[in-house]
Amino acid sequence: MSALIDQERGVNMNIKQYEELSDRLPNQTLHKMFEDVLRQFKRATLSKEDFFEILIELMNRQVYTYEALAPHIQNELDDLISRLWNVDNYSEIDIMLSLIINLSLEKSFSQVKLSIANNLNIPADILEEIQGAIEEHQCKYH
Repeated sequence: MSALIDQERGVNMNIKQYEELSDRLPNQTLHKMFEDVLRQFKRATLSKEDFFEILIELMNRQVYTYEALAPHIQNELDDLISRLWNVDNYSEIDIMLSLIINLSLEKSFSQVKLSIANNLNIPADILEEIQGAIEEHQCKYH
């Protein structure tokens, strides 16, 4: 609960505080948290690794709301993830695919498909992960 109070006061939360949040939070609270994390990342006050870890925590809670993200947050996140997409780091690929699929980031999903069409030097484990995600979720984006 103290993490929510800190967040409401505008105090930047650390990863541990995000991990300790209740599994179920009001959509409005989650939207504010997503906005704050996006702002922190853009201001370079969060590393990419911390940014991804926090987004996963927020995504896990967003899924429990059974509601979509606010369109402005979804669009901003979609633009950012599509710009960060690369096929060089398996752990980042895994995280980004999870975000793309669970938060319905359509532009990023298109970027994922393009990346395997345009890059012949993708390591086999990464290529397999990407192809599996595309095959499993293709119908969601048509």
